[in-house]
Amino acid sequence: MIDLFGFLFKYFERPYVFLLVIPITFIWIYLLRKNFVKLYLGEEHEKKRKKLKIFIFISRAVIVLLLLVAFASPYIETTKVVKGDPKVTILVDNSTSIELFDFSFINSFRTELEKKIPVEFSFIASGEESRLGDGIISNIKKDSNILLISDGNNNAGIELGDVVVQANSLNASISALRIFSDKYDSSVVVYGSDKTTAGSENTFTVVVKQTEKRKPRLIVHVDATVVLDQLVDREEITFKNSFDEGYHEITAKLEVDDYFKQNNIFYKTVKVVPKPKVLLLSKNEELVQLFEPLYNLDKVENLGVDLKPYTAVFIDDIHADELNPYYDKLSSFVSEGSGLFVLGGRNSYDSGNYNGSKFEQLLPAFVAKSGKKRGDINIILLIDVSGSTGIGFGGYKKVDVEKALAISMLSNLSLVHRVGVVAFSGFAYKLAELKALLEQGNDLYDKIGRLQFGGGTDIEVGMKAAIDLLHGAGGSKNIIILSDGNTQGKEKALNAVKYAASQGINTYTVGVGGDTDRAFMQVLADEGNGIYFEPDTSQKIKLLFGETEVSESKRVFAVVSIDKNHFITKGLDLSANVYGFNQVVPKTTAKILVTTDLGESLVLSWRYGLGRVASLATDYKVYGFELLNKKNSLLLTRIGNWVIGDPERKNSRFIDVSDGEIGKPIEIIVKSDVQPSSKEVALYKFDENLYRGKVSINKLGFSKVMDAVFAVNYKSEYIDIGTNQNLNNLVYSTGGMVFDPGNIGGIVDFIKQRSRREILVNKSYSWIFLLSTLLLYLVEVCIRRLVVHKVI
Repeated sequence: MIDLFGFLFKYFERPYVFLLVIPITFIWIYLLRKNFVKLYLGEEHEKKRKKLKIFIFISRAVIVLLLLVAFASPYIETTKVVKGDPKVTILVDNSTSIELFDFSFINSFRTELEKKIPVEFSFIASGEESRLGDGIISNIKKDSNILLISDGNNNAGIELGDVVVQANSLNASISALRIFSDKYDSSVVVYGSDKTTAGSENTFTVVVKQTEKRKPRLIVHVDATVVLDQLVDREEITFKNSFDEGYHEITAKLEVDDYFKQNNIFYKTVKVVPKPKVLLLSKNEELVQLFEPLYNLDKVENLGVDLKPYTAVFIDDIHADELNPYYDKLSSFVSEGSGLFVLGGRNSYDSGNYNGSKFEQLLPAFVAKSGKKRGDINIILLIDVSGSTGIGFGGYKKVDVEKALAISMLSNLSLVHRVGVVAFSGFAYKLAELKALLEQGNDLYDKIGRLQFGGGTDIEVGMKAAIDLLHGAGGSKNIIILSDGNTQGKEKALNAVKYAASQGINTYTVGVGGDTDRAFMQVLADEGNGIYFEPDTSQKIKLLFGETEVSESKRVFAVVSIDKNHFITKGLDLSANVYGFNQVVPKTTAKILVTTDLGESLVLSWRYGLGRVASLATDYKVYGFELLNKKNSLLLTRIGNWVIGDPERKNSRFIDVSDGEIGKPIEIIVKSDVQPSSKEVALYKFDENLYRGKVSINKLGFSKVMDAVFAVNYKSEYIDIGTNQNLNNLVYSTGGMVFDPGNIGGIVDFIKQRSRREILVNKSYSWIFLLSTLLLYLVEVCIRRLVVHKVI
């Protein structure tokens, strides 16, 4: 039945016309049995008349069926070559960063090209804002050919991924000229924490970009102390630092002779706030030594204290019988924005009667053995086969990498898990309905292997198809998106993921390709209660959904970080083993951050109301003592910092000012019991005790407003210098090419070839059925006349 519907919708423009068969059949049967003229002319005549009536019934039924087929508009999709008008639109980047390139050839290049084909010429972007995407979008027309002369750096306005989508939807190509910088330049930026607590170790990354490989001297100051002074031979350099309370200033400077001077120095501020108050509920002293240097720590042995002054409560291996009486108190504390960190051990979780308790409701985990059983896990693989996946990646096309990843994931899943597969571009294609992997057979792998790329990208339509497949499924429901994230309608795609989350469906994302929109794929995973994976880490999906390996002899379990993009685990290189763990299973909206090498959950997190809760399903004494060594103890402090969130949240007054760019408004947020006043900035109230204002500074360096220190840096136009490698991805995603300026002939041949376009057209075959109807009717009329004359 499903194949019949698929056939009708594939080959008929109006398949719903066939629904008329039902009422027509009943009418026809009625007419056949009804005798409208009661005239008896003898038995022999009645027999002949009955035969004629049956013949007419059959012929009219065939005629009606042929008419229905004709009205349903049968067609076959075919290609047609259309000869267009060969012309090109040259778009020249006029932003400041282009000064690094020699554009003296443009006038002669334009003149030579105009001798061959019609040329339109425009400048896009200007000054210190490279709104490259805006300029391209405003010049794209249906079936047009764009030739871009630019460094490919886009720092404002429409993203280049959206440009690709728009170009593909209009069947337009974007090509580019290969240009080279004739001037040397370098830029420096510092990334790292803006706010921290006294005594905490922080990692900062200095990024140095150059138009050509040299070894400039980099000097980094933290306040008045030099922490780095070296010749730079790589793009990223990291350093670590801890601070005392107050504002601290980081300055990174390149000593180099280059074109732009303003991007050779970068300023960054770090606000170090007082240690947040934390309540530790524990019957041991070991954690006091770990946490006391970082937090204003109060250790207690019961929760009969006022929780209001504290930013978080840490609970160390405590039995549920001691926690249940304080459930309402803890629930209100966390839901109003505070944190909760629950450590495991011999008196907690499955060993502490948490299963079914009130306290368990606060946790991101159910207390139980692994739930990887038949029917418990449902997974939809959502594979992007749009035109942009035809771009090369690591020596292969992205779509081929996606197919390989999909097949690898399937081979790592338990055969009892229910699996479905959806491919999508501008439309969604259900390759496999949701059923046990064991029942799918090798045909599923063949279908994935035969996928071809083409068309636009619309993650939303893929999500809708995946959600539809999961409708009514029991157990955990999961979608894994394999894509570069360059989709049209990003807001709609995000809303589809949010809707899936509201239906208890977790969305995981795997980025494929050098031009992957990692930020967007990360947002999709975050909103979908999932994890974002790079292709080389996607094998960790096996730890989430693979068959749990059971070994009675195994006594040592390696600790594995699953989500490398979460605050707790980002940049954390864990090398610990655990020798036992509590049996827990993640709740639907929980995030799995750390597991054992067998896939058993160790660190889980989730949001509870406005607050944060984290769970560690082992101890730090008997089973997880390696978590307290110097290298791995950062995991526990990261968990603590995450559940705390903003360490100033409980303060009655604070001022938050972010670092900004010269000449651009910088936001200031003030918390105060009374209306704050300032000569430097106008503040207005936007929430209870919270006030907001903006200030613009036209001087590079460190500035101060209302006693808050912040940095003002050069325009972002000067960060990305030289040719951006993502420019090639933009070009190839739209079917364009990269040309040398001297290859006029190649450009002309390409434009002429592009003007002869193959388009998909629906070739209608309704006329065949209409003609057949007419011929059959004429045959019927002739036969009726012959019979009538013979009888009468």
